[in-house]
Amino acid sequence: MLKSFFILILKGFRYRTVRSWLTIIGIVIGIMVVVIILALSSGIKGAITGALQTFGSDLIVIFPGKETNPIVGILGGQKFKEKDLLDLEKINGVKFVVPMGISTLNVEHKGETKSVMVHAANWRKYVEVLESSQGIELEKGRWPENDEVSEAVFGHLAAKTLFKGEVVAGDEVVIKSKRFRVVGNLSEIGEQMLDNVIFVSLDMLHSLTDSRGATSVIVKITPGADINLIAQQVKFQLSKQEVIRDFSVLTPDKADRLVGNVLSIVEFVLMIIALVSLVVGAVGIMNTMYTSVLERTRQIGVMKAIGASSDAILSFFLLESGLIGSIGGLLGIILGIFSAYMLGAVAGGFGVRGLFSFASLDFFGFFVILIITFVIGVISGLLPALQASRLEPAEALRYE
Repeated sequence: MLKSFFILILKGFRYRTVRSWLTIIGIVIGIMVVVIILALSSGIKGAITGALQTFGSDLIVIFPGKETNPIVGILGGQKFKEKDLLDLEKINGVKFVVPMGISTLNVEHKGETKSVMVHAANWRKYVEVLESSQGIELEKGRWPENDEVSEAVFGHLAAKTLFKGEVVAGDEVVIKSKRFRVVGNLSEIGEQMLDNVIFVSLDMLHSLTDSRGATSVIVKITPGADINLIAQQVKFQLSKQEVIRDFSVLTPDKADRLVGNVLSIVEFVLMIIALVSLVVGAVGIMNTMYTSVLERTRQIGVMKAIGASSDAILSFFLLESGLIGSIGGLLGIILGIFSAYMLGAVAGGFGVRGLFSFASLDFFGFFVILIITFVIGVISGLLPALQASRLEPAEALRYE
């Protein structure tokens, strides 16, 4: 009997092709969004984990603005006084402090001009942070000799993809009308921001922008010191300065928790969107099944007249609605994987690598998705199937 049901269901799909596929598309979109979300969240977590690994377990980062929205403080042009930051070196357990500057400037290389993010810091201190705390090394060239020379270091992607020709050690670039010699290229870090920037000394950035101050600061602590205790002392010391009232003091553990909270919110919102798509798909299945029952009222009457039971009719329509859900789930998985792969490839072309990861996707997960979509289909078709099973044969045969 099950084989006969499948044959009848497939024939029904063939005769109601447009309506059936429109119903299936609703499920396809929902599942496709779910798969993309899973791949995206896995990729983001991997990227953030990599970024946190470069954070450095002995570093404290301070920036203007609240922890929940640091970009507003940085882009808003708020700057610490360097003296206030250097006073932090008096705190017991602080090895040194690295005031940093960030600015977007026009950079010219061989007649081609691009707008680039320029990072700046004291070279001696910053090199120690990069090499000893973050494990970042030069791929080619050398570090600048001192803060007074017009020398620059290019991030990995900035050197290779920013201009038509690769920027190598020994080249000259013009940063806002001032000539700089490129003396080194960083090895690939895997962190989007650091791979795409140009590094100069803080003194040079001040001369380029005609402004003083630091947009952020890195505090390196001495080995064995309590980083959380020092963070509290840093926060207390900075609370005395009057330039920036809202600032954030970030330790590696705190950064991890903050990122986790943000990711949870993003995943929740995206999952709500996916669930809404699935609900829309379920309503579509219910509508299709109700219409199908009306169209096949006489067929139901004939089936009952030749001996089909109400349970058999109920099973037939539940199986049909379940198959619609399963087909939508299968196509949604396939299109979701394909879409995530293509979006990842496009993002990779812009230098954003590893945005989508399939590490969290496996055959068991796909099997669960198919079961869920089958159940959604069955639940959506339950009321129409009950209506079909309760039809009296005589009334069904008289239906026009």
